[in-house]
Amino acid sequence: MHLPSARLFALTVVTLHFAQAASAQTLWYSDLNAARKVAMETNRPILCHFGAEWCGPCQLMEREVFPTQQVREKLGSSVVGVKIDVNQRPELARRFGVHQFPMDLFLEPNGTQLLRTTGFKSTSEYVALMMRANTRYSDLLAQRQPKPSTSPEIAADQSESTIRPAGQQSVMLDGYCPVTLWKTRRWEKGNSRWQVEFKGQVFHMASEQERDDFRLTPDRYTPQFLGCDPVIAWETDRAVPGDTRFGAFYDEQLYLFSSDDNRKRFKSEPDRYVQAEVVLSVDQIERVIK
Repeated sequence: MHLPSARLFALTVVTLHFAQAASAQTLWYSDLNAARKVAMETNRPILCHFGAEWCGPCQLMEREVFPTQQVREKLGSSVVGVKIDVNQRPELARRFGVHQFPMDLFLEPNGTQLLRTTGFKSTSEYVALMMRANTRYSDLLAQRQPKPSTSPEIAADQSESTIRPAGQQSVMLDGYCPVTLWKTRRWEKGNSRWQVEFKGQVFHMASEQERDDFRLTPDRYTPQFLGCDPVIAWETDRAVPGDTRFGAFYDEQLYLFSSDDNRKRFKSEPDRYVQAEVVLSVDQIERVIK
């Protein structure tokens, strides 16, 4: 008499187990276009996790991080997750410039990059990363909302203090040559004769040779975060220009800071600000006439 009941209980447990497993699997998409469609419908950022079977840290996250309840909850509410195997989809890795694994890249539903980070992340770190991407996306949406109209007088005052006159484009690094700086760690003024534009920013080179070197590998010589303070960008999502007085090299890359205090904070734990890169665009940089 009790045997059928026991079998029913066992069947219920097994069914529940597979139902939960199936539910967990739907939290990760395998197709970026499908994930983008859901992201647009739910107005959430996309989390692209690039990994591979031969990547040890990737497999460790598969076993110890992704199955946790905390990660699953955030995948279901804060972001839309998609796993990308770089062996099966190498074109996506090339498209997004992914060279290290694991790599987590956060995108807006329209494909604009928000945030990227490399390396193994613990459960708490991964959850914090997803929350940060969601908050950054929400803040950007709020910034794009039409602002209340103001009187012509107030608008004129605001534009004079925050916007440069039309036709004037500031020269990066106060006109110093980025190639000379990278090669010799010496500040040498460039010349407008050898001017180069990269990612919407203008740089002056010290000679024709420096100009040609810059054009070959511009990412090597230009300051990270578009010259904005990485500490402020990471902590507040604001794009505040750094100052050449407070520059520092880390891992052969130049970083500019708005104060010596921020430079010291960066030096004390650089990986905190470097491993999770806030993706900025030129039009987000705060500009104030000095």
